Amino acid sequence: MWVRMMNLNAEMLSGELEVELIPQGTLAERCRAAQGGFPAIYTPAGYGTEVAEGKETRKFDGKMYVLEHAFKADFAFVKAWKGDAAGNLIFKGTARNFNPCMAGAAKITVAEVEELVPVGDLDPNQIHIPGIFVQRIFQGETYEKRIEQRTVRNKE
Repeated sequence: MWVRMMNLNAEMLSGELEVELIPQGTLAERCRAAQGGFPAIYTPAGYGTEVAEGKETRKFDGKMYVLEHAFKADFAFVKAWKGDAAGNLIFKGTARNFNPCMAGAAKITVAEVEELVPVGDLDPNQIHIPGIFVQRIFQGETYEKRIEQRTVRNKE
């Protein structure tokens, strides 16, 4: 992994690899714009920095904003906790950060779920992404959650 990162850095510095710096909130909003069918958004994030170089800016109510185009993707590969055969998805924890946005921003969304249930088994009030945004769904086989560790201190 480390060698691959070094190669990516060399490619980026030599100009072989194009990199766009995007503030995290701006990325999320660009994905949401694509999901909603909006071509672009205005955001104050990045104004006056390298992020705004070469981009249209505009003043609203005395504050400057940068025009950011919607983030449309050909494919999105998302991981959900639970889903049904119709593609309705429920995310758990931090998986709700970008997976729902990306599912709606892509032409084709492939969802891997920990648990695949029959249509009708999910509570409609708990669904984070409706099946209309998911074109392929499958149940994964093994999940190793290395970051999740339970620690208990000894009472002294």
